[in-house]
Amino acid sequence: MSPVRKDGAQLGNEHRPDALSATTATSITRRHVKGRPPRAPIAPASVFGPVGRRRFWWYTYRCRTCGAHLFGRARSLHEVTGERRAGCGHRVQVMAARIYTQPESGAAA
Repeated sequence: MSPVRKDGAQLGNEHRPDALSATTATSITRRHVKGRPPRAPIAPASVFGPVGRRRFWWYTYRCRTCGAHLFGRARSLHEVTGERRAGCGHRVQVMAARIYTQPESGAAA
């Protein structure tokens, strides 16, 4: 049997002919830990910064479970990322993949 770490990851040695060789790759598989909910899938989001009178950050993302396109608002860029329940009811881990902001108005062209 393969050794198991504290976090539930199991080190596999099926791809290693020599278990003592440090030059071969080690595969790590994650198992569901009993009593803990499975990790939510990552949903990459497009984030739009505040412009004009609008003070909130807007973000759009697609649910990886059902494919629904969703929209959200946050007071700051930091509040966009994290785990939440999407409007479709599935848990998702929102990640800011693309950030769109307006260039500074005082910048020289």
